[in-house]
Formats: sequence, structure tokens, C-alpha cells
Amino acid sequence: MKLLTRYVIREHAGPLVFALSALTSLLMLQYVARQLANLAGKGLPWSAIGKFFVLSLPFTIAMTLPMAVLVATLYAFGRMAAEHEITAFKASGVRVRSLMAPVLVCALLLSLFMVWFNDQLLPRTNHALRILNNDIAKTKPTLALKEQVMNPITDQFFMRVARVDARTNRMYDVTIYDLRKGPERQTIYADSGVFLLDAKGEDLQLQLMDGHAQEFVRADPRRLQRSFFRTQTVQLRGIIRQFEATAEDNYRGDREQTVCQMHRTYMENAREFTRLRNAYIDQASRAASKGSKTLTVSRDRPPKEVLSTFYCETLLGGFSTMLLPKKAKAQSAQPPVQPPPVQPPPVQQPPAVVEQPGLERSPAAVAADSGARADSAARADSAARADSAARAAAAAAAAVPAATLAGTDTVSVYATAMRAAQQQLLAQREVVDGLAVEIHKKFALSFACLVFVLFGPPIALRFPRGGVGVTIGVSIVVFGLYYICLMGGEALADKGRLPAFIAMWIANVIFSLVGIALLWRVENTTDTSRGGGLRDWLADRRARKQLARALKAPAVPA
Repeated sequence: MKLLTRYVIREHAGPLVFALSALTSLLMLQYVARQLANLAGKGLPWSAIGKFFVLSLPFTIAMTLPMAVLVATLYAFGRMAAEHEITAFKASGVRVRSLMAPVLVCALLLSLFMVWFNDQLLPRTNHALRILNNDIAKTKPTLALKEQVMNPITDQFFMRVARVDARTNRMYDVTIYDLRKGPERQTIYADSGVFLLDAKGEDLQLQLMDGHAQEFVRADPRRLQRSFFRTQTVQLRGIIRQFEATAEDNYRGDREQTVCQMHRTYMENAREFTRLRNAYIDQASRAASKGSKTLTVSRDRPPKEVLSTFYCETLLGGFSTMLLPKKAKAQSAQPPVQPPPVQPPPVQQPPAVVEQPGLERSPAAVAADSGARADSAARADSAARADSAARAAAAAAAAVPAATLAGTDTVSVYATAMRAAQQQLLAQREVVDGLAVEIHKKFALSFACLVFVLFGPPIALRFPRGGVGVTIGVSIVVFGLYYICLMGGEALADKGRLPAFIAMWIANVIFSLVGIALLWRVENTTDTSRGGGLRDWLADRRARKQLARALKAPAVPA
């Protein structure tokens, strides 16, 4: 490795580590502040809290690492320009692109690492974090009643007490609002009561004394029924629940799947989308009037995403083929000489057994037949759920002759089937587009490191004396513009307005082109200290305009 290469890489290493640590800490504090209400007061073990912080790190790092790369690039090249090291390098014949070459190579390696990080590690941690958040949300360690306020015991059970004796768990002037029965909502007033837990410590029992209950009658909501009691017991199940880690959860959302898992899911949903699209076109064509010649329908989706196909089938498939040993082919033996076949004597087949009503069957036959029927019923039920939209459309189409005979408008029948097919088509389109967006987002965010290294040095060379303030300011502006483009493209792709690869890669393309243009300006300028900034460009334009006006002015006769 050359001395210049080591020097440039070393200049970027320190700012990269510092920026990554600072940005990750800031985003982690923001995330923890939002989740503090769900963590506080639940008596969680330290292992669960530590696991929560550890599982939150990968998602944060996936967002902050491209930011840290831009901050490190701006700071390193800005410092070298401010101390006239760039001027010395140019005077020695070293161009700016030669200084950027080792940084670009390191950024490419970092982008490839981020592809693995976003594809393998991040989905697993997102899946584990979702399970942990669900377990934390289910945890209810204690029941603490506050005096003179409304205590939400559950989302449908509220209780207000005037005074609580902590030694005996006795309550005074109790009011309960029970909404668990829906329309028959109940209000209970009691002079006093005691709250107890069962032997397992999970269910709550309220023993109320000297009061009355009011509830609405289901048949007539204008009537109010009142009943008085000396003692009454109200039981609530599952009020107290300690933290329990879920052993297994096989459900995975889009952000909890690897690229290859989403690739397989995408192909299945794309086939279903094509089938629903053809069904919608068929129903819309039947429902359209004779004079209409246009039909609005969602554009067709490819059966495979090109990027995920290359990554999963070509790249990973070829890589695994090279690593795995080839299967050894067994040596084929010479087949022995067989004697001519001898035809066996014909075997008389037993007569077929035909069931007749009134004849009893054996228990084994009954069990076998019931098992076969259950299996076929399960397969039929699964196929019916998967093909609900097509069956609805086919039923509507099949009902057309009968409806026509009955005098019903045929167009309205086809229009109903068309609307049902359109709803199914829109729902399936959202699934397909969401999968495509997540696939491209993993790669686009990974290669943002390379884009920011290409974009950062020209900006730093235009403001060499700005210091840390300009570095932070430019970084915030660039981060904001980049993520606005990314989130805006994602929203447009989810609505079907843009293809997923355009929506997710447009920000990288724009910033790369701007970086290349700025680098070309830096390489072709004679101002080594500022890199031909905007002020120089405006001054040059004004001078050119003045020169053009002077040349066009008529000559003054002597």
C-alpha cells in the first residue's frame, strides 16, 4: 500500500468512528425516549432491557453509517484543503481523483458489507425486536390504584376510588365503569370494597359491599336497569402478567425477511397479481359500454425482480455452487444379461365391491374414508380461500344468463363483479409493490456510502475554510434532501405511481451525477484553494457578458 493511500485512509478513519458513534447515540436516545413509556414501571429483568438496546442498534446503524461516511469525507477533505495539503498535492502532480481513489475503494467494500448487513443481520434483529416489544407490551407487573382519579384497569374497565388503605387493600367510595358487554354497559357504585389476587397472581377479584349497579337493557337502550346488593364479586382475568419471552414466532413482515425470502414471496404474489389483473380486464370488458374504447388498469408487474433474481439466483447460487463439493457420479455397472421374460398366468381379479344402502362397513374402512374426506375438505377449503376473488367473479358471470332471464340488467351484474375484482387487484398490487420497494431499499441504502464518498470531496473543496460548522451544516442539508427523495420515492412506489427501482435509486443517481459534475469542475479549475466556487463562476459569467456586449457595440468613428 502506498504512503499516500495509507495517509488518506487514516485521515478518514478517526472522523468516521467519531461520527458513527455520535449519530448512533443521538438516534438511540431519541428512540429510547419514545419507548420509555413502554419500558418504565414494568419490572423488566435487566437481560430484557439489555436485549432491547442491543436489538435496536442494527436498525440505527443502517441509517447512521451512510451519514457518518459523508461527515468523515467532508471533514477529512475540508481539513486537507484548509491546510493547503490539496494545493501541495496538485503542485506535485497528484489529482483530486487520485486522492479519492482509495476512499472510493474503501467505500465500495463498506457498501458490500452493508449489503450483507441489511440482508442477513438486520432482518433477524428486526424480527427479534418485534417479538420482544410484543412481550413487553403484554407485561403487567402490578396494580397500583390512585385516589380521586380514573384508573384504567383495562381498555374496557375503569375504576375510581376515593381512598385506598394500602395495608388492607380496602377501597372506599368505589365507582366502576364496565364496558365489556358492549351495549349493556354497566356502572357500579359501592360504599367499600377489597381487591385481591388469585393464587397464581394473575386474575383480580373485587369484593364490593353495600352498593348498586346500573346497566342498559339490550332490547331497549332507553331503559336503565338498577339492582342493589350487599356483596358482589367482580372478576378480571389476566390483569397481572409477568414478563415471559416468546419461544417461537414464525410470522415475518417485509422488514424481517432476507432478500431471497422476499424474492420467493414476490414471485408468488406477482403470479397472483397477474391472474387478478386478467380477471379484472375480463370483467371490465364485459361491463364496458359498446362505445368505450379505453380501459384503465394497473400496469403489469414483472414475474421476477431483476435485482433480487441476480442476487439470489445468479450471485448467491453461483457462489454456493463453487463452494459446495460436486456430487460424485457413481460408476455405472454393466447390466447383467437377463433371460427372456416369462409371462405370468393371468390372475383373476376379485369382483368390485359396490356399496349398497343398509350394509354395514368395517371401522377401518370408515376411518380411512373419513380421513380421506377430511384431507380433501382441507385442501378444498385452502383452495377456496386462495381463490375467493376468482370464484366471486365467476359466480357473477355464471349468474348472468339467469339474471337476464329474470329481467335484471346484465351490465350491473358485470359491474359488481368488476368492482370486486378491482378491490382484490388493488390489495394485491400493494403487496407486490411493497415487496419490490423493500428489496431495492436494502441495496440503495447500502450503496449510499459509495454515493456520499463521490459527492463529499467536491463540496469540501469548495468550502475549505468552513471547518466543523460547514461540515455539519452541509451534512444536515444533504441528509435531509437524500432521505426526502428516498421516502418520497417509497410513498410513490407504494401507491403504484413509480416503479420500485426508479423510486429507490433516483436519489443515488441524482447525488452521483451532481458529485461527478462537481468533481469535473474541481479537476478543471486553476484555483487550487477553493476549487472554482460559485462566486468565481458568477464572476466569470459577468465578465463574459460584458465582453459580448463590448463586441456587439458599434465602433465609434474617430
